[in-house]
Amino acid sequence: MSKFQIILLAVFAVSIILGVAAFSLYRGSSNQSVAMTVWGDISMQDFSLLLNTPAISQDRAFTVSYVEKSAGTIETEFTEALARGVGPDLIILTQDKLWKNKSKLSVIPYESISERDFGTTFIEEGELFLDEEGIYALPLSIDPMVLYYNRDLLSAAGQARPIAYWDEIYKAATNLSKLDAAGNLVSSVMALGEARNIHHAKDILSLLLLQAGTPITSFVGSELRSQISANFGIPVSPGEAAFDFYTQFSNPTRVYYSWNRSLIDAQTHFTSGSSAYYLGFASELRVLKNKNPTLNFGISLVPQSRVSGKTITFGRLRAVAISRSSLNPDVALALATKLVSKEAVLSLAKILVLPPARRDLLSLKPTDATSSIFYDVRRFNLRGGWTRIR
Repeated sequence: MSKFQIILLAVFAVSIILGVAAFSLYRGSSNQSVAMTVWGDISMQDFSLLLNTPAISQDRAFTVSYVEKSAGTIETEFTEALARGVGPDLIILTQDKLWKNKSKLSVIPYESISERDFGTTFIEEGELFLDEEGIYALPLSIDPMVLYYNRDLLSAAGQARPIAYWDEIYKAATNLSKLDAAGNLVSSVMALGEARNIHHAKDILSLLLLQAGTPITSFVGSELRSQISANFGIPVSPGEAAFDFYTQFSNPTRVYYSWNRSLIDAQTHFTSGSSAYYLGFASELRVLKNKNPTLNFGISLVPQSRVSGKTITFGRLRAVAISRSSLNPDVALALATKLVSKEAVLSLAKILVLPPARRDLLSLKPTDATSSIFYDVRRFNLRGGWTRIR
């Protein structure tokens, strides 16, 4: 073999080795998991249980790091993180926070998930996350507002069942709201009329406004406008009627005076046994039990208006959205669709004890009495917010 042939053979061998090595590296890199960061207000313990389910853990396309955030600060922290260029890939939020953060989210085009497929997969309220461009979030779970009631207080007052209509609260207030000799409230029918010590004041007002007949907001062209003061052809606007009803219970000159801002917060007032009723969310069940394990309380649907003829409740729709800061939006979309898959949503529903946002899972009603009440809410008109994307 000539010297030239030996050199040529050596070069050829080296090129083969380098080619094989390069192919191996490429193949290895394609199989590497992409790191994904998710923010949300779901507890770390609960979300970790979700990540450990086969639907998520067996997917090698990504590794997920979850960061638990406070519901009260997640928006601010999200904005600050984006400004520093270190935001999450996905963020889990409720519909009331979506509108303010729309510009910080990556839209999912209808080419990826069609509007028809979205509509057949998720509950109707999920349309809050749609606009002309595409989809801003994928629904995960429903957190309906419910009425918690103290069985012992109702029994002592001779009430055989919790109130089902708002006009029944007047009689209940005369029996359950009590003043001491100095005129101080010592027990209350329900926390209504204030904002400072009623954490869900805005949500309760939303419920009353929707039940009164106002959509709260609507679009005029591309501009979002308030409809609270609109009369809709009747002498007293539904908004005015709702606010008057709400505030009368904190007015000491009114007959049904039941609440004031000097009292402890509404939830603690209920768990201490000083309130007969508490308007809260299904997700608070665990907190209420932990605050007072001996409290004998039940759960029912929120009171309704006899006037409207409709059964309307209020709820929070939790959804997952892709952050504009994600460096891998395609992988983020793959993870988001995995999180809202039938298997994952069913697992999350069991973990959180909340109804799923998928249509094909709502028929799988739990057998225990408490969870079944939360699912019963879905038989009615669930509304959820001050804004609608379109």
